[in-house]
Amino acid sequence: MFYIDKESEMNLSLAKYYIDKFTTGQLPRLKRLQQYYKNDNDINRRVFEDTSKPNNKISHSFGDYVTTTNVAMFLGSPVTYNSEDELEDFNSILETAGEEDSNINLATNCSIYGYAAQLTYLDEDAQIKFAVLDNKQTVLVYSDDISCKLLFCIRFWNTVTRDNVQNEYIEIYSRDSVKSYRNSVFIGEQFHVFADIPVVVYKNNDDLKGDFEKVISLIDAYDMLESDTINENDYFNNAYLFLNTDSVDTEDVKSMKENRVLYGDGLNPSFILKDSQNADNDIEKNRLVSDIHKLSFTPDMSDNNFANNVSGVAMRYKLLGTLNNIANKQRKFKIALLERNKLIYGIMEIKGLNGPSYVDVVFTTSLPENSLETAQTINMLRGLVSDETLVSQLPFVQDAAWEVEQAKAANNVPDIYGGDFGGE
Repeated sequence: MFYIDKESEMNLSLAKYYIDKFTTGQLPRLKRLQQYYKNDNDINRRVFEDTSKPNNKISHSFGDYVTTTNVAMFLGSPVTYNSEDELEDFNSILETAGEEDSNINLATNCSIYGYAAQLTYLDEDAQIKFAVLDNKQTVLVYSDDISCKLLFCIRFWNTVTRDNVQNEYIEIYSRDSVKSYRNSVFIGEQFHVFADIPVVVYKNNDDLKGDFEKVISLIDAYDMLESDTINENDYFNNAYLFLNTDSVDTEDVKSMKENRVLYGDGLNPSFILKDSQNADNDIEKNRLVSDIHKLSFTPDMSDNNFANNVSGVAMRYKLLGTLNNIANKQRKFKIALLERNKLIYGIMEIKGLNGPSYVDVVFTTSLPENSLETAQTINMLRGLVSDETLVSQLPFVQDAAWEVEQAKAANNVPDIYGGDFGGE
């Protein structure tokens, strides 16, 4: 992240300065995180000076596992919105913009890189759309005061035409407009109608760290240990055969190797081997796997401790670290969603649509659920908590308000939790 005086203007020269700083300072980290997410770990680039030695390169996709599991638990159930105001127009905008898919991509980038950036724009039909920006092509510049407000977003990328002509593009997003450049030549400035800069940054945590970033050294250790174990097997298969005699020449050895028969006097054959450490290696590998899951706050679903008959409380106790991490993700994500929603409200006002005064963001963590326990909890809380809030706790409900209205209509009672189910 970069900082600038809030009264400063962003021009092409300054934008190139920040791009150069980003390319040399932050881009290598982002590329490495992407490599580990795609299972292109450092072990794949291991080289031995002695090229005749076995050099197996076994990489393990822990990065993908950590990200996929965390995103599934975090946003496996789509975000829902509650409000005292009418949300039909608001929900229609989100559905048209593809919010659910965009949120998954944002959460994935947050898990990999530690943050994500989303552009809100109007398409040719003046419909609101979302675009998740590539972290490796996006420079974020904030104000250097206590507010630390996003002032500029610089997007840069290269293209190559079929004539092998390379073009360099730069876009500068600000509170008022988007300035475009091609090959350092100003193309134009397009003013937008949003109330603020149309780019929103989603943070994974305060440190802007990816979910598996802190365990990369453990992943490397596991890759090396597994690869070296396979190397040992190759060494065993290619072990030296010792013959205790001087009466065997090169041709004899070649013949015995081809015919798989030993012949001669006093050979006393034996293989030259070192003691196997596979048992110790297995213990070390199990320890590394456990540390990777523990330190990345990611549950190991293959663990025998996860039984299918444990209660909801017991399950949450086993997942305490994971749930605390997910709760922190939700707080950060909610801040960004509320900021993005403000951009939408402004467009709704311009279009004369009914915009809500406030919308509450509801997350549902995707976990194995004990439906009986959930139903019992809802029944105990009826009369103390609103119907919509209670119904939103059900994992299979996406639109709590609609579900409440449907239940009332089906039962013909004013309150599905406290009314007369006989309808009289």
